[in-house]
Amino acid sequence: MNKYNKDQKTKYANAIFIAAIILIIGAAIVAHLAYGITPVIVDGISMKPTLHTGDVAIMYKEPYSNIKIGNIIVYNYYGTLIIHRVIGIYEHNGTECFIIKGDNNLIPDPGYPQYCGYYTVDGFTTGGVPYFEIKGVIWTYNGNEPIVIPYIGSFALAIRGTGSDTF
Repeated sequence: MNKYNKDQKTKYANAIFIAAIILIIGAAIVAHLAYGITPVIVDGISMKPTLHTGDVAIMYKEPYSNIKIGNIIVYNYYGTLIIHRVIGIYEHNGTECFIIKGDNNLIPDPGYPQYCGYYTVDGFTTGGVPYFEIKGVIWTYNGNEPIVIPYIGSFALAIRGTGSDTF
């Protein structure tokens, strides 16, 4: 094989690689815009053993009326996104509220009592999370096993730094 043929093969391989990357990025953008699908990086120990720091989970938009006990959701807590499991659902003054707890946490999340009042579950009184703070549901299979790419998000966490392990 001469040098010219080798250079041509390298150019074709590079073009195919670039085209594949463009297609993957394009598919990700379409999935996000059409279905609200977004990758999220797990940061913290609160969902162990289900999720680990650095795991990448897939979040999708879901009407709050379809969210069930056992679903893993992503919600906004005063500017921080939290990934935890729904352990209860109730209504307070016309607002649908969700009791949320990390699998590795002993008590439910504090929630937003100003919107959801207080609710007692498993002997703990807590505020719920109102439906409008829920950003999405983690994609699962076999019931509530999350679909994740293990530890691939660790690189991004190493660059930006990790948050608190409180939640």
